[in-house]
Amino acid sequence: MSVITIDDEKIGVLSDTHGSFPAWRKALALFGPEVKTILHAGDVLYHGPRNSVPGGYTPADLFEAINGFQHGGGRVLIAEGNCDAAVDRMVLEPEMEKCVSLVWRGKKILMMHGDNFSLLREMARYNKVDLAISGHTHIGSLVREGGVIFLNPGSTTIPKGRDPESAAILDGEGIRIMTLDGRELHFEKW
Repeated sequence: MSVITIDDEKIGVLSDTHGSFPAWRKALALFGPEVKTILHAGDVLYHGPRNSVPGGYTPADLFEAINGFQHGGGRVLIAEGNCDAAVDRMVLEPEMEKCVSLVWRGKKILMMHGDNFSLLREMARYNKVDLAISGHTHIGSLVREGGVIFLNPGSTTIPKGRDPESAAILDGEGIRIMTLDGRELHFEKW
């Protein structure tokens, strides 16, 4: 696993788009033009056998938009989700890894989908990361355990908790989970 270094002012974090192109567009609008790096915690194109087909389910439009974001100078880092498949790797230009490791503004970040959360927790503690990102549950959460902040941005498409569709923004102040229409749900300082 290689470690990527990113110096951007802000980073957008999302998960569980499940093929919804409108959800991607709403997340980009939330992030704003200053976000050049997006971390996607998996389940990108397919809705999965246990989920209903989400509104705006157009996986072809979504993978073209993700590829277009990269062509426009942005970067998308993707942790492979349990609904992601080999065919997704064929159409998505960003590489999809089981585990994404990066350093952003001196902070160590680890991202996995979250379907094996105990492994993510163990790896985060062992590697003394500052932030561990997961998706999978479709429930947004920010929890600090010792020196590690665990972030699940929720789902942009099929939320399963009390909160609506959401994504997260990392900046110099901390981590914000936001609804796709811009309301702050959770905040944690670095």
